[in-house]
Amino acid sequence: MPNDLTRCSRVPDPDNAAHDDGLLMHDLTVLNTMIGRYVLRFLDADAGRREPVPVADELALAERLTNVAKAIAARIARRAKDERP
Repeated sequence: MPNDLTRCSRVPDPDNAAHDDGLLMHDLTVLNTMIGRYVLRFLDADAGRREPVPVADELALAERLTNVAKAIAARIARRAKDERP
């Protein structure tokens, strides 16, 4: 016999915007860590304590920054479209 819990409970439909925002927040968190490590490595190399950041690593960081910037721009465009009357 159904009760209030079984009648009311259902899995909500997927929310693509919320999913995309969650992915963006994850990517920003990962990128933040990468930037911090990059800066520290750069400073260590500048002080002569370590080798400089390899060019391939810098290119990978730049590509990741570009992809996150594109994701932020897409979020802005989506939000602007949602706010139009």
